[in-house]
Amino acid sequence: MPAEICSISSNLGQSKRLQETFKQYFNVDLPFPGKLKHYKDGSIFWTGQEQWFIESINNPNPYFDRDMAKILNGSATITLQTDAWISLDLKGDAVLSVLERLIKVNLDPINFPPESAIRTNLAHMNVFIQRPNQDTRFKILGARSYAKSLLHSLIQAADNVLGQKKS
Repeated sequence: MPAEICSISSNLGQSKRLQETFKQYFNVDLPFPGKLKHYKDGSIFWTGQEQWFIESINNPNPYFDRDMAKILNGSATITLQTDAWISLDLKGDAVLSVLERLIKVNLDPINFPPESAIRTNLAHMNVFIQRPNQDTRFKILGARSYAKSLLHSLIQAADNVLGQKKS
């Protein structure tokens, strides 16, 4: 199921109010750099100083941006991002071997534990990589404008890894 995505940027002088309002409504704190938090209908992760992406996965809503603006009541600027991003879920025994060929982040569970998220490059493309839970599964958010190139790079790396394992 596709997620609705909004960016949240704290308005000048509103950081504390944003933190409090968000916590009160969603029952989780805004995450620190490198972290992902789950709430009832989805997740939120840090994207930059005083900035986050929030995803509504369990409750698709075409007015997600408007609803977020009402909830946060002037403490943040909200921008709908849904159509700008693609989301790919990768899982399986070879997922770490595939991703290590494409990115310069150590995704080992000790260094990148569950509920981690990071912005990095994958085959020269800017992406967000998340490890949402305990299993060996990763979520990649990439710009829709280079979706074909991103998918091609992942398939090529997977073919290389799986071809080596067959030998």
